[in-house]
Amino acid sequence: MTVLVTGARGNIGSRVVSRLQAAGQRVRASARDTLDLTAADGFDDALKGVDSVFLYTTRGSAAPFLNAAREAGVRHVVLLSSPASYEAAEFRGPIGRIHRAAEQAVAESGLDHTILYPSWLATNARRDWGAAIRAGGPVELPYPAAQCVPIHPDDVAETAVELLLHDTHRSRLQILTGPESVRLDEAVATIGATLGRSIPVREISREDALVRREAWMPAEILESLLESAAAAVGRPASLTNTVERITGRPARSLQEWVVENRADFDR
Repeated sequence: MTVLVTGARGNIGSRVVSRLQAAGQRVRASARDTLDLTAADGFDDALKGVDSVFLYTTRGSAAPFLNAAREAGVRHVVLLSSPASYEAAEFRGPIGRIHRAAEQAVAESGLDHTILYPSWLATNARRDWGAAIRAGGPVELPYPAAQCVPIHPDDVAETAVELLLHDTHRSRLQILTGPESVRLDEAVATIGATLGRSIPVREISREDALVRREAWMPAEILESLLESAAAAVGRPASLTNTVERITGRPARSLQEWVVENRADFDR
């Protein structure tokens, strides 16, 4: 079997590649600079002999790629989407619109497919809080009581690999979560417990969060994320047993991820 993995340098895609290789599968790995999924054509070489595709959501339309995949005989596509596609606070926002468009393109292609909806990735903690924690300063949160379900990226990758290789659990969609709903400030405390020190949390206003926006984060995306966080205050996030049902073992905890990545938070 040959599997095409798009976004192979990404947080999830790189893990999918390594696990497919460990399973002895032929892998064709691509990134944005080697395969533009939104191009009008030029997909023949990438799709030749491919049985299944791991697909990242793109901002532009991937319809020509998907049509080429169907014509090339691809049998299954696993699309990495986001709960923003359907959650009340986000599905009308920019993140939701991007993912819904990608899902629609896959559906309209006629390809057999499964859509993955992973919950809050544990790696978000490193991206959003790592610098502050390493500096010994407070983690600034506009909605510290917002609840999320951290999921280990390995759980997402291993689920994707099962779906790419086997048809047992293939379906229209699979919602993936970690094992526990936690407040954001509790997630920070979990990191602190692993490091053996207290990490202060400072609540800031929505306006301050927008002022502190990183240059790489588009304003409309941050505004959508803040809307979602506000809606999650005091509301336990949904849990599923999908990871265990598909992979055969329980989902990993946030603490497990932090232990594995402790160096990213140490001073």
